[in-house]
Amino acid sequence: MPTTVLNQAAIDALKTSLQARFNKGLKEGNNDWMKVARKIQSNSSSNTYAWISQFPAFREWVGARLHKQVKEQAYQVINRKFETTLDIPREDIEDDNYGMYADLAYSYGISVDDLMNDLIFGAITAGFSAICYDGQFFFDTDHPVYPNEDGTGVAATVSNVQAGVLEPWVLLCTKKAPKPFYLQERITPEFVSKNNAVNSDGVFENDVFSYGGRWRGDAVYGFWQLAYGSKAALDVTNFNANYKAMMKFKGDGNRKLGIVPDTLLVGPDNLSAAEALIKALVNSNGASNTNYGKVEVIATPWLAL
Repeated sequence: MPTTVLNQAAIDALKTSLQARFNKGLKEGNNDWMKVARKIQSNSSSNTYAWISQFPAFREWVGARLHKQVKEQAYQVINRKFETTLDIPREDIEDDNYGMYADLAYSYGISVDDLMNDLIFGAITAGFSAICYDGQFFFDTDHPVYPNEDGTGVAATVSNVQAGVLEPWVLLCTKKAPKPFYLQERITPEFVSKNNAVNSDGVFENDVFSYGGRWRGDAVYGFWQLAYGSKAALDVTNFNANYKAMMKFKGDGNRKLGIVPDTLLVGPDNLSAAEALIKALVNSNGASNTNYGKVEVIATPWLAL
């Protein structure tokens, strides 16, 4: 087998090939997270989401504009840093034995969406015990809703959670301008390398050329009013009750929010129940299924316990 001349031009060509495969993988990953969340850009080490306390809506303009009070508790999300690293032994390049690494670079590109799925769906699973903008768990029994539209007065409480011990399932409204979840991105996925043929520390010390991916960001809880989480059994009674509860959600000042659930998010344990509930034309008694096609079912392994 001929020996590859290990000059900088050959190393740069390898990097170009690996980057192309990484970029191809970026376009072909499973991005289910985009069905339930929206990407939002970050320009610093963290974002503060005071605005999330204000569910967007128009009102009749009578007198001066209505300036809502910004809640005292700041909801801050710090950008985390993520990486993946691929080391190619020098002898594999010298011996023209590096074709498999192109496939690895492609897989690393696909894994970017795996990371984002993990962040968003992980946040959903954690939402039963993780704090959102109003100081309550994202899925909680006592979210404060104020009697005055400017966010003042003594708050009543509203629930968007159903207790239980089973694998969670979640009803979502994803078609409105605000979203139940956001993906905060500081740095877009990038392919980086340390591959100087002469002076690379990795080559000198370990005889390897190093490549990798890098991303900065995190998942963000948006508007709890657009989600209803349950750990109870996924059946007709519970589904209908939670669906109706979301449609009745109101904002500050007793303002109707116009929420209609459009997505049922389930893990593997609830997949069969979801399909029977939403995709069957008739129910188990042979009668017409009134919930047929009512929502889109998204089944994801990221919701598994």
